[in-house]
Amino acid sequence: MNIFVIGGGAREHSIIWSLKKSKDCGDIFCSPGNAGIENLASCYKLDLNDKEGIIDFCKKNNIKLVIIGPEEFLEKGLSDFFMEEGIKVFGPSKKATQLESSKIFAKNFLFKNKVPTASSADFDNYEKALEYIESANFPLVIKADGLAAGKGVIICENKNEAQESLKEFMINKKLGESGKRVLIEEFLDGFEISYFTFVDDDTYLPLGYALDHKRAFDDDKGPNTGGMGCFYPSKKITDSILKQIETKVIKPTINGIRDEDFTYRGILFFGLMITASGPKVIEYNVRFGDPECQTLLRNLDTDLINIITSCVDDKLSEVTIINKKKTCVCVVIASNGYPKKFEKNFIIKNLKEAEQIDDVVIFHAGTKSLDNQLLSSGGRVLSITAVGSSIDEARKKAYRAIEKLNWKHGFYRTDIGIRNF
Repeated sequence: MNIFVIGGGAREHSIIWSLKKSKDCGDIFCSPGNAGIENLASCYKLDLNDKEGIIDFCKKNNIKLVIIGPEEFLEKGLSDFFMEEGIKVFGPSKKATQLESSKIFAKNFLFKNKVPTASSADFDNYEKALEYIESANFPLVIKADGLAAGKGVIICENKNEAQESLKEFMINKKLGESGKRVLIEEFLDGFEISYFTFVDDDTYLPLGYALDHKRAFDDDKGPNTGGMGCFYPSKKITDSILKQIETKVIKPTINGIRDEDFTYRGILFFGLMITASGPKVIEYNVRFGDPECQTLLRNLDTDLINIITSCVDDKLSEVTIINKKKTCVCVVIASNGYPKKFEKNFIIKNLKEAEQIDDVVIFHAGTKSLDNQLLSSGGRVLSITAVGSSIDEARKKAYRAIEKLNWKHGFYRTDIGIRNF
């Protein structure tokens, strides 16, 4: 089976890496790809807004399955387009993507379906939002309504921080149209996990969870990022919590998706806060997380192509997911300055030496190859993953690989896998 993967991050690299292990995998094509993906797939820089050109590309290369990685293309309705053209696609419709593309839509969906979540209020008027925070309890959370690549959520400790955040989003248009409307939420105490389940038109099939580290620096300090690392499992996640997630969160969400008549064949990501009163939904995402995807796919024992083809054919009920009995740690190396301004085009050496460490696999994000050299090309550059019999063992392998890389133009957190373990 020939497969076309859309995206160019470590998430897509890990997906392709996992697909390649299947006996049913034919040729893989990717756009835009990166320097790591180039070793596994044929990469093309296609104009993904040229829908007729994409269909011609798929027909020319006998593409039987399209996997859409980034949310921006789902929000643009690319999944709908492939379905209309009779090409099987892994990724929900534009209508269903509102669960991620609009925080306000998602919040109303949560309330409507009685899924546990934080109390909130939404605003499209700056003055009314300012008025609201005058009598609000702190800390509170301000979220841009639209897509913001992980940078649209700010935890505000006091009124001044809330006023500044509202000004950045609604007046200075830091996030463009995404910040035109905002959601102001109650701050939830607890710890955060990412939970994933495959969804088809008939049923759902849980993949599992991972714990992501979103703040840029150690001890959860600094600005929010797209994710600086991840690990699995956590001793804090008990069978009781997993049962609550399924009964109180997943089932009512799936019922809501059916009631709304959403076309949903893909993965659904629940961003959850585990509070003293149980799990509460912080947000939905309608695609694999990054770096959660890298972590979970390192642990997956079931053929990913079998899962995805069963999903798009509405046959998930025939699949059983088996995970390896291993722990996994993923540490992200980012360019200095990320998530703010950063420089690119720095040479990355010693990659082969780092990958020779047992149980280490390195997934590329912001990389490119030029004149037989590997260069940085983005904010998050590499995802260093390692598996082991314990979190401690996996951590040691991952950080040993980072030492081997010895890349002076980036930074990473040194505490991945410690907090909330």
